[in-house]
Amino acid sequence: MGDKLTYRFPGKEIIYKLGHFVQLRTEQEPNGFVVSNLDLSICYQFEEADEIQPGLHLLENRPYCMSAREYYLQAHELLNGINLMQMGKAVFSRVKAVTFDPTLTEKLFEELCETYPNALVYLISGKEIGTWIGATPEILLEVHKGYLFSVALAGTKKTEDQSEWTEKEKVEQEIVSDYIRDICIKKKLKNLEIEGPYDSQAGPVTHLRSDISAEMNGVNSWEMARALHPTPAVAGFPKNQSLSLISTVEPHRRELYTGIIGLISPDSAKLFVNLRCAQVQENTLFLYLGGGYTPQSIPELEWVETENKSKTLLNCVQKISK
Repeated sequence: MGDKLTYRFPGKEIIYKLGHFVQLRTEQEPNGFVVSNLDLSICYQFEEADEIQPGLHLLENRPYCMSAREYYLQAHELLNGINLMQMGKAVFSRVKAVTFDPTLTEKLFEELCETYPNALVYLISGKEIGTWIGATPEILLEVHKGYLFSVALAGTKKTEDQSEWTEKEKVEQEIVSDYIRDICIKKKLKNLEIEGPYDSQAGPVTHLRSDISAEMNGVNSWEMARALHPTPAVAGFPKNQSLSLISTVEPHRRELYTGIIGLISPDSAKLFVNLRCAQVQENTLFLYLGGGYTPQSIPELEWVETENKSKTLLNCVQKISK
């Protein structure tokens, strides 16, 4: 049984491909559709092949799902680490399991496409990676005709919430925006411009967003992607300290969650951060959910934020399950 790749970029047609996901060596630069893990230590490239019988690869290694009590305990440990190391931010994630019929996976993909026209919606299934589905609103990097476009997305509240953004959420967004700006300056990109922050709706939740553009000035697309990823939006700041703290505190492996997903070539790119995603297994959908912690964060409120984020997929699951 071969691997399958189905995706739809915002405003584009749905693409269906059959073939194999091939793991790249560390020194290899991808060229085509790629998906990676958080720290880019694992990166797969899709290679098309003819006459392959498609199917869903359902893995059996179920991720660990924390209870609310466990989440609060680990979150306080994370906060202690943030304060001890005087960090600006760290992103803490969890996994939520819900009952799901895998035969509805393609129907769920279609519903996500209809519900989220401004997201990268995808369904991938491979022997090595299993089956993943998602609708991510977060652009990491677009490169076109020598110009870069990126997005700083942070801070979350329910779409119907009309209250002002808190200072914690404003700081969280500013950390991400400043990080991307500083990477662009370090790489000597030209004509750097930043617009925002402004409210950006993503289905049941709204984020604070800033748009960043610049002239690439000869920098390679993958070089720029590696420099940017992971941003503070999905790891934290400083980067290395946050990655170390995450590996200590989170009881699960993130797998493809918060990795890179999309298309890339040496002089072009359309890459997203893999958020609002889930892994499909037998009778279960495992949703990967995260939230940014600063020293002012309250674990109980962050848990509610992850519950709100889960509705991106769960609202669509409920529609197709009726």
